[in-house]
Order: sequence, then C-alpha cells, then structure tokens
Amino acid sequence: MSTAVNLSSLALHGHMKSVTMLTFNREGDLLLSSSRDTNCSACCWHARDGHMQGSFTTVTPDSKRLHDPANTAIDVNNYSTIAATASSGEEAMLWSVETGALLGTINRPMSSGSAVNFSHDDRMLMVATKGRSSTRSAINVYNVPIAVPPRGEAPAPAKTDFNPTITHEADSGEFITWAAWGPTNTTIYFSEGGFMNLLDVETGRLVHRKEIHEQGPINRFRFSRDYLTLATAGEDCTAHLLDHRDFSTIQVYESDVPVNDVSISPTADHVILGGGMDASAVTTQGGSSVFEVKFFHKVYGTPLGHLSHLHFGTITSLSFTPDGKGFASGSFDGIIKLCRFGENYHSATGAVPLWSLSSYNAAHNLSDDE
Repeated sequence: MSTAVNLSSLALHGHMKSVTMLTFNREGDLLLSSSRDTNCSACCWHARDGHMQGSFTTVTPDSKRLHDPANTAIDVNNYSTIAATASSGEEAMLWSVETGALLGTINRPMSSGSAVNFSHDDRMLMVATKGRSSTRSAINVYNVPIAVPPRGEAPAPAKTDFNPTITHEADSGEFITWAAWGPTNTTIYFSEGGFMNLLDVETGRLVHRKEIHEQGPINRFRFSRDYLTLATAGEDCTAHLLDHRDFSTIQVYESDVPVNDVSISPTADHVILGGGMDASAVTTQGGSSVFEVKFFHKVYGTPLGHLSHLHFGTITSLSFTPDGKGFASGSFDGIIKLCRFGENYHSATGAVPLWSLSSYNAAHNLSDDE
C-alpha cells in the first residue's frame, strides 16, 4: 500500500498438501477450503478465530479410501447448510455443513472436476470438468434435490440420482480451468485455455467467446460483488479486469510470476493477486523464494503494495472477506492465512471507491434492486 496498513493474521493448519480453493459463506462467518490432501480434502473454519469447525472427509474412520479424495474446488449455498466439492477423481459431492455428513454424489465418468458452483437460488449446481482420453471438457448443470431444512435441523440426504439437465461440451480441446454462474441463473461463464466464454443456460449454446490471455491459460477468474466486472488470473503473469457483457479489457495488472488467483474487494477499489512459479519449476528453472500477495488499484491499475511473508510456498488461492475488511490466502504447502486489516485501512489509497452501484442509485433515488 502507498501508506502502511496494520494487518493481523492467523495461520490455519489442517491441510498437508496444496490448498486449491478458498471461499467464504454469504455472511462471512465461515471459511471453506479444498485441498489435494488425501486425509483432509475439504474443511470448514470459523472466520472469526480460525477454529476448524470440521472436515468433509472422504476417508472412513478405519482409513479405508472410498475414492480419490483430492478436491479441486468447493462452494457453499446461501443458507450455509450444504457444501459442494469437485474432486480430481470422477465425483462431485454434496455435504452437510453442520454435521459433515455426505448428502449425495454426482458421478462423472472419465473426467476430473475443475469447478463447482451453486446457482443464485440454490436450486441448481454447476459442475465443470476436464476431459480425459475419450471425453471432452464440459459444463454440467444439475438440479439439487435437497430441501433447505427447518432451523436447527441438518439437511437430509438426496434420495434421487443426479442427472444433468444441461450439458455443454467444449469443442476446442482445451481444458476448462474454471467456471461460475453469471449475474443471473441464465448464464454461466467459463475459462478455456486463454479464452473467456459465455454460455446461455436455457439453450445450452455458447453466445460469446474472446481470447484474453494470449501467452497462457486462465487459471481462475472472480466476479466483483455487483457482477459488473470480473478479473482473470493468467499463467502469463497478468490479471485482466473485464466488462461482464463483452469481455472488453478495462485494466491489466502485471506481476512478475504466474498468477494463480485474483480477488476483487467488495468495498474498495482494490484487487489482490497471488501466485508464483510451480514448485517443480523453481528447482529446475530457478526463481524467487518470496511468494507475495500483491495489491493493485482496481481502476488505475497501479501497484499499491505487497505482503511478502505470509507464505513460504506458491500462493494457490485468494478470497476477500464479504465485508472487505480482510482476506484469506492458501498456498502449495497447505497453510491458510486469515488476515484482517487494521483501522487505518480505511484511509489507504483506493479504500473509498471512485464509483459504486449503491452510490449511483442513491444519487438517482433508485433502489439497489432496480
């Protein structure tokens, strides 16, 4: 930052291998993580103190493996009752957040999961997959046959099979690296190689496609809270801020290492980037041993500062808290850092956004729903 900002951090120890995904629930009191750790592939943490609430284990108490438990993505529904995980095996799984019980399994033969995301009304689940040998990468949409339970009760397991209502297979032969629902339940955005794609859910047709990163694949992308923009994290050491309508580039943020994840602040004009060289490349090609979380001004694209000593491994996942007062980061070594900004963060450059939908609506006597 252009001015020093106080920061407190908690180290969360639960995974012994690379953290693949971090996401907060809607209220921001829970943090969910997925990992390639075969003994602890998904966890739920209290965001206030970093205490582990529990894990969504795919290993029985007698250590018998039921299937490939390494997870690549995780999401939670709006009521924080159901979590969904996508594995590097052939399953996506639904879990009770409260009890950790397995509620349902979605089988995807000959494919590996790359993303999982609940729709805005929690009635559908999107699962993105990477093809293997005879199969192609695909976007699959499923109905969620699990009702929201009464207050104080855990959801009941699904009693029906999961069959996709919509399937879109990629034609390019590239892997689908990430996917997410758009502003409404009518669109799904997904990255494929260096391209961003827009899928119409009702017709299952691709309505827009544009190359964003010419020198490498898009590792992940994240929407802003109002869904007007999204930011992509690229293997080419850049992140791009895009207009959600036509994928036109608004700003480019440059790093000196491949960018694995990016997150847009919900309250400030700040964008954070995390990444680093692949662990195998560090020893064969040489590279910096410092892994930084970089801060940029969202509008101007100028670097605002960096945090250099949060992790001792490649940063693999980032997420701002829903209130914008902190963020979580995960790394290749399995460590998660839960960070909170001090009071002087509000006086930092970019802490007050130049424009927001709420301020525009207030100036024109409109409600946020109009």
